[in-house]
Amino acid sequence: MASYSPHNPHEMTPVFSPEALWVHDGLGFREALDRLAKGGDLKATLLLVALTHFASRGYDGVQVREVAEEAGVSKPTLYYHFGSKEGLFRQLCLVAHSVLEHRMEAVVAQVLAEELKGAESIESAAFRIARGYVDLLMETPEFTGFVLRSIAVPSPDSGFRDLMPLVERTIAPVGRFIHQAYGIGFEQARKEMMIFTGIFGALMEERIRHPEYGIDDAELRWAVRRWLRGLQG
Repeated sequence: MASYSPHNPHEMTPVFSPEALWVHDGLGFREALDRLAKGGDLKATLLLVALTHFASRGYDGVQVREVAEEAGVSKPTLYYHFGSKEGLFRQLCLVAHSVLEHRMEAVVAQVLAEELKGAESIESAAFRIARGYVDLLMETPEFTGFVLRSIAVPSPDSGFRDLMPLVERTIAPVGRFIHQAYGIGFEQARKEMMIFTGIFGALMEERIRHPEYGIDDAELRWAVRRWLRGLQG
């Protein structure tokens, strides 16, 4: 288990390592926390409860007292483990992106193990990567959408701008795909990674606003082609 100081909310080390979260078993973020919580891990229980509250109410709408009470502990106990509400939210971001990073790595590694030759094979590979990314985001859509808005497109006075490297690490494997498919340098690929996040994050946001509509293959393929046209241009 990774080390963490609850007295420093800007600590960038997640309280749970990817191994502790069973990411290699294909567990989602919520599933992994639930398994740990059922095993008696109090920090996992607090994060799991906080996940529901932050996802439904946003950062400002969450009361630490409510999270603590639902988890069956006192406010001082929550503060002991996470230092503050900010520390609690930051750990949710860190743990969530730790899972996303490792699972995206697996998605892209499988694609890159195959030969990318010609526009058709590149589009097929890009579609698989986009589908994997969107499916991962949709496991906890309200929370991941909120996190992307808070981190990737923050307001000028946002207190979470320093978490941007989390988003970049999560989609870094996409940069390797861009480099391998098009020979684009890594600095330019980094910019294209953020465009990727914007396009497919927007699809997820639309799904949250209109849950009666799914993100079907046709819509996703249209978005992939739009992204690839930008890369080729």
